[in-house]
Amino acid sequence: MRHAVRYTMMLAALTGAFAAGCDQAMHVTAGDAKLPANEDSAAFLDRMSSTPAVSENDAARGVLMLSGQQPVETFGRRVEMLVARGMADKMWNFDASRPITRGKLAYMVYQAANMSGGLMLTLTGPSQRYCLRELQYRQVMGPGTVISPVTGLELVAVLDRADRFRRTGYMPDQNVGLAESPD
Repeated sequence: MRHAVRYTMMLAALTGAFAAGCDQAMHVTAGDAKLPANEDSAAFLDRMSSTPAVSENDAARGVLMLSGQQPVETFGRRVEMLVARGMADKMWNFDASRPITRGKLAYMVYQAANMSGGLMLTLTGPSQRYCLRELQYRQVMGPGTVISPVTGLELVAVLDRADRFRRTGYMPDQNVGLAESPD
């Protein structure tokens, strides 16, 4: 009986903390940050391919590009578009210069590519953790943790694979056409 009361109290405390957090609005730092002027998609991908850590500003542009959106001028506007289209969670905090985490990117790409997930994603809805696991399972993203930063080369590869999935509905085998190495 004592355990049941203890678990009920813990559940009530967690529910209260969750409900209090639901009223929290997203916070955008450096919302007026802009990207390089007159940079088309090809130039953006070229610049990204040599970036050691992708900023949330650049990742937002890449995900909007994946979803077919035209570039918008400021980071704050990009975030608004991502949230309005369900590609980013309104509870997140955003910072234009902060490196994007693999979990945040996975969530946004999963939503932008209109993927459907496995059992946990179906039961709980999308989260950074389960979106990353789904993208890793589908070989859209490589191994790594939810909080690891994303390199520019990885962003370019993820956007390419997600775009192929978005257009075809499946991920082609990554090893097709590779020659076998001699033994």
